[in-house]
Amino acid sequence: MSLNVKGLNSNVKRRLALMECSSQRAEVVFLQETHFDASGTFKFASGLFPRAYTSSSDRKKAGVAILLSAQCPLQVVSQVSDPHGQYIILQATLHGNPVVLCNLYAPNSKQISFFTKVFTKVTRLLPAALIVGGDFNVSFSETLDRQSIAGKPPSPEQGRLSRLFRRLVRWFALYDLWRVNFPTAKTFTFYSHPHSTHARNDYFLGNIPTLRLMKDADIGSITWCGELLW
Repeated sequence: MSLNVKGLNSNVKRRLALMECSSQRAEVVFLQETHFDASGTFKFASGLFPRAYTSSSDRKKAGVAILLSAQCPLQVVSQVSDPHGQYIILQATLHGNPVVLCNLYAPNSKQISFFTKVFTKVTRLLPAALIVGGDFNVSFSETLDRQSIAGKPPSPEQGRLSRLFRRLVRWFALYDLWRVNFPTAKTFTFYSHPHSTHARNDYFLGNIPTLRLMKDADIGSITWCGELLW
């Protein structure tokens, strides 16, 4: 399950986030835009999700976290955290089999350089079932994953960025797990008020071993934060 929570420094939002994740019976949760302060001592964990792995910046922006429920059988072996709070990587085992989890919150510029760096890091940890999820701040397809209320076509730069992103994902032999299940559907995870545009910018990407294990993927609805995918 993946959520862009747009800040969790409020006790109320933290409680709502945990309740939402628990109500969905999620065992592994990716959170983006936690806005935690890296210099603080705050730890985001509870009885429902006793294991919380975080990556935060020193400016209370960006920030990602991976929560594991009390029932989750994953055994974490190592953790790599970005000092700017843009990604976190966990190496783990599931019933003795290697698994790599990467949760990311991509910047609004130079996305391709960022993805290249992160994808290179995680693919070096293979062979393992790999899941890269989070808020990518880019649309995979400019036709299926973006829709302007005014009917405006994507800008040339948006189209170029989508093409480069697709090429990069294919180069690293990754697959859009939701799109595998819904090859022609139009469902969005984000709405930009300034541009009056719906977009699907949130993904779970996986490799072949992950595809073999996948049962389902869905995009849900939520009212208290911006983006939900699970």
